[in-house]
Formats: sequence, structure tokens, C-alpha cells
Amino acid sequence: MRRRLYAAADVFLVMAAALGLAACSTTPAPRVAPAMPAVEIRDLEERALLLLLSDRKTYEPITIDSALDGDPALRRDAALTLARVGDARGGPSLELLLADPVSEVRRAAAFALGELGEQGYRQGVPSLLGAIRDDDRETGRLAVEALGKSGATLATVVDGLEGSSLPRDEILARLLPSLFRFQTLAGEAADEDVLRWAETGLEASAPDLRAMAAYALAREPKSPAAETLRSLLGDDDPWVRGWAARALGRIGDRFDLERLRPLLADTEPGPIIRALNASRQLLADGKVAPPEAWRPRLLELLADSRPGVRMTAIEASSSWLLDEELSTELARLAREGLQRERELAFLALAEGGDPQAAALLLTMARERDPVLRARAAEVAGLFRSQEVLQSLAEDESPRVRWTALESQLELPSTDAVAAVAAALADPDPGVRTTALSWAEENPKLELETLLRALAAARRDRISDARLAVVRALAARAEAEPLERGAIVAELETLAGGGDFLLRRQAAAALADLGRESPALGSVDDRRTVQTYREIVQRTQRPRTVEIVTDRGAFAVALDCPQAPLTCLNFLQLAGQGFYQGVVFHRVVPDFVIQAGDPRGDGVGGPGYTIRDEMNLLRYRRGVIGMALSGPDTGGSQFFVTLSSQPHLDGGYTAFGRVVAGDDVLDRIVQGDEILRVVEISSGQGTGSLDG
Repeated sequence: MRRRLYAAADVFLVMAAALGLAACSTTPAPRVAPAMPAVEIRDLEERALLLLLSDRKTYEPITIDSALDGDPALRRDAALTLARVGDARGGPSLELLLADPVSEVRRAAAFALGELGEQGYRQGVPSLLGAIRDDDRETGRLAVEALGKSGATLATVVDGLEGSSLPRDEILARLLPSLFRFQTLAGEAADEDVLRWAETGLEASAPDLRAMAAYALAREPKSPAAETLRSLLGDDDPWVRGWAARALGRIGDRFDLERLRPLLADTEPGPIIRALNASRQLLADGKVAPPEAWRPRLLELLADSRPGVRMTAIEASSSWLLDEELSTELARLAREGLQRERELAFLALAEGGDPQAAALLLTMARERDPVLRARAAEVAGLFRSQEVLQSLAEDESPRVRWTALESQLELPSTDAVAAVAAALADPDPGVRTTALSWAEENPKLELETLLRALAAARRDRISDARLAVVRALAARAEAEPLERGAIVAELETLAGGGDFLLRRQAAAALADLGRESPALGSVDDRRTVQTYREIVQRTQRPRTVEIVTDRGAFAVALDCPQAPLTCLNFLQLAGQGFYQGVVFHRVVPDFVIQAGDPRGDGVGGPGYTIRDEMNLLRYRRGVIGMALSGPDTGGSQFFVTLSSQPHLDGGYTAFGRVVAGDDVLDRIVQGDEILRVVEISSGQGTGSLDG
């Protein structure tokens, strides 16, 4: 490590630099809560400054260099800060930290270089190739992960590992957890390398390594892996059985439906859910006719006590229609079931071509529940019912209006340009985002129309439409040379100032158009340095909350030291009663449950966004993370994983894990309500964090 650059008195200079970054805010600092734990003064100041840089997404070398001379925990935090700021100028410091004497620091540095690599920083690849041989296995594993994010080839990584003195088992322990990340590379040679190493990994004695080898085969499955995947349908690990089933749904043949059938009697819900989804995919692809032998078990699963299994069975049943007994049960559920059962059964009848769906359409279109009316808009599209769609396009619910628009745009008889232009006058940002997403894929709207949409979007409290209109502008510039110059000028204006997310999206669009991107600058934030000191002191230890739902309660230990800004944002919203009455608007069996949107349709939030805090927490079952619609777009929406999801690691801020009430997660159904979120173990108040 470099020798100390600053004496204790020099901290004043670092503070002065940070105060400059704070733009000399005149907002009074919040009152510091009493009885907060003591922090050594130099660490407190430097941790506060690192947090400021993360929150402002600002690279400031004086603060970073000072932190590099701190204790191991401060050096680790400096590495994570550089990952979150995302500035390539921090790369050399991270490469330096890869040689730190403390393994915890090296791990953070390897992880951080992977985050920078995802954004195009390739200079760190040689250092990471050295780090894969690190004496510390976890550092080596994270270095392999970082190389997978940075675009290195699997052959290069394998050469580095095999050229070391590491034993074979140690090489597998470092390689297999991130093997799936190398599948995004094009070319048969890369696929063959992944297949070869995955099959080698399946021979490992450690169950976790075998599981990750199977995951590498199943995440983005290729045909040569089919036989190996079939052998995994009987694996001892239910997670492996489930992923093998999922993969065969994508690449399997007409005989695989029969191979999947035993999983319908599995003791665990995951394999059943994955087998049902896989069967639906095989049937949709026309690889096989729906076998009669499945029907009795499907009927049983429609009444399964496990909601995830039951809902998946309802969806999958569409492929077995027209079957009188199944049709009768689905029609009953569509009329009498729970809300989620009603919408899924109605859609299954429609997708299966059952005439009862047409009879239900007008009834569903008049339901009081907007979720059911939105399903009616979806089914009206399947039936090409313009009359029903036109009525629902004027519905009071934004969700219904944008679903009706999506259905209309699928119909050949629709004047799509006129429909989209009309939707851009909608007061709801969700409807306008739907219209702008079409405009991005079909760049037919004139510049003047898009500029009016931009003006409307800039008045929204949420960012979705603003970011969508920038993408639509960039697509129009590519498609219409006569408007390119004016669009580039508009993008340069947007990138030059104002909202940070809009600036960043405009800068990315300019880069895609082959133009120079201006420096983004920092996020405008009213928080003062004093606020960051307070946050540091409040987030030195985990805090626990109880999330009470109408299906039961579960407790979450929030890992505040790993994601301080995210944790305190969550605690502050909970303390304000924000989550009371909010529903789980998204439940994907064997994947996630998601809540936190006051609108209940996945578009809403608290009216502001927070920055991502990527960290070393891994997405195993029961981990809580921030839901995003793009980088740094978190606010109030969160999700909890129902099974391990390695592809989410480092992509979404993880900030805690379920420590009690795990069984409640599997009972939650889409539309269920949060009754309250309360903190149950902390000596610290949440207070106000508005600096």
C-alpha cells in the first residue's frame, strides 16, 4: 500500500473540497439524533465524503486518495464508491487495491472493476487476469465474475487459471459461479467452451458448484447441451431440476414433454412451476400436440394449495384447450376465483380459443377492478374487438388505457401513428411511455410531435416518459437524416444540464449517434456534508423491519452498512406509512414478489429517485433488492427473491434478507396488500434525511 499522503490536519483540505462539491448549500443541516454510536473522527469525515461521492455520482481524486490510506474498511468502501460513481478515472485506484494486503479490500476492488467493465472500462482486464489466481478464493471468484462483465473471453480466463499452480477443484470453485456470464459472447467456440466446463463442473463433489455448472447450461441454453440437461431432470437439487426444465422448454424436442411430466409430482414447487412453463413453451412452439396424459394432473394442480403452483397451472392450461373438464374449471375460476385466478383463467380461456372467453369479455370489460379490465383489453386484442378496445382506451385507469393501446397497436387495421400521437396527449406518464416505446421501435413520429412529448414528460414526477422520449428521438435521428441535425442539437441541450437521468440518457444517445458525449457532472442534491455524517453514524449496523401482509408477516434484516442510502430511504418511507395499503403488484412464481408502487401498476414511486448502491450481497432466496427501470431509478419499489437468481448479482441494489417468516413469501399472491412495515430492532430513529 502507498504511504500515508495526508496528516490528520489535512482532512480539513479534503473537507473543503467536498464542501465545494456540495455547492455551498444554504439549506440548514438536520438536527443530529442523540445517542448515536461514536465513530473515529477521521473515518467519520472520510466515510461521509465517500457517501457524498456515491450519491452525487462524482469522481473526486483527493477524497479517494485519502481513503486509500485509511483502514481496511475505509479502503473497501472506497472501492465500492468507485463502482457506484462509475467513472473510468477510478480504474487505476481499483487496480492498485487489487494488490491490497487485506482480502476483503481485494474482493471489493475486483467486484468494482467488474462494474466499471460493464460500462466499457477494459483497461482493468490484465489486472483482473492476475487476480483470478489470488490466494483468496473469493477474490479470485469475483475477478472471474468481473472478467465476465468486462467482455473477456472464457478461453482467456481459463488459460489464466490453468497457467497457475491452483489445483483443479480450486479452478472450478473460481470459474463455475460466473460461467454463465460468458454465454453472451457470439460464436460456436465460446458455446463449446461453456459446455465443456459446465459438464466438468457437474462432476464436482460440492453441491453448490454442481448447481452453478447446471445454471450455466440452463441460463441461455444451446442445443448441444440438451442431453446433459435431460439428465439433470432427476438431480437431487430441486433448483437444478427446475432450471433444467426451463432450459428444455426452450431447446427441447417433442419427446421432452414426456420427460418433464414426472416433475409435476415433485415435492418442491420450483420444479413443478418450471416444468409447467416449459410445457407451455414446447406446445406454443408446435413441437408436440398436448398429451392427454397430462390432463388429470393439471386439473389437480388447478386446486393446489401453493399459490405459485396454482397460478402457473392456470396459465399453462391454455395449451390443453379445448378440453371440456378443464374449460369448465377455468370458466368457474374466471367468474368466482380470487382476483389473480380470475384474470389468469380468463386469459387462458382466450389464448386457448375457448368460446367461453368471448362470452366473458364484456363482463370483464365492465368489472370494477382495473386489473380485470386491463385483461379485458388484452383479450379484446386477441379477438380483434375494436369496439371494446375503443371503449377501454378511454378508461379511467391508466393501466387499462395503456393495455388497450398495446392491443390496438398489434392490430393491422389500426392507424398506429395516429393512435400513438393521440396517446402522447394522455395525462398519465405510463400511457405516454407505452406510446413512446412504440415510437422507439417504429420511428415514424415527426420531430415536432416528439418535442411536445418531451415537454409533457419534463413535468412528470416519474422519469419513465422522459427517458423513453430521448430513446425515441435517437431512433428518429437514425431513421430520418433530414431531422438528424435538429435532434442532435436537442440531445446536446438535454445532456448539458438539468435532470441527471435525462442528461445521462441524452449523452448515451449522442454516443450511439457517433457524437461526442459531454461530461455529465454530478447529481444535484440538497444534502449537506453534515447529513452524510449523520447517515454514516446511523448505518453502522444492520436494522430489522417486519413487513406485515394479509398473508402473514416476514422479517427482513437490512444490511445498512452495505447500502446505507437505500436502507435509510426504505426506513424513512416505512416510518411515514408509505407502504401501508400498497399491493404486491408483481408476483412471478419461483422468481420474485415485488411491491412498493402506490399506484399498484408498476409505474409509480415516491416522486424521486435514489442512486444504486451495488455491493457484494448475492441474490439467494429471501434477498430484498431495489426494483429499477434503468440505472439509478430506484425509489420505493422493492422485490424479494423466491429462489437464487445469480444473474441479478451486481445489477440491482441488494440491501437485506428475510430472517423470519420465510414461508409467507410463497403464500403471497399478486394483488395482496402490505398492511404495514415497522422497524422492530434498532436503537436509532429514522429521522429526516433531507439535507
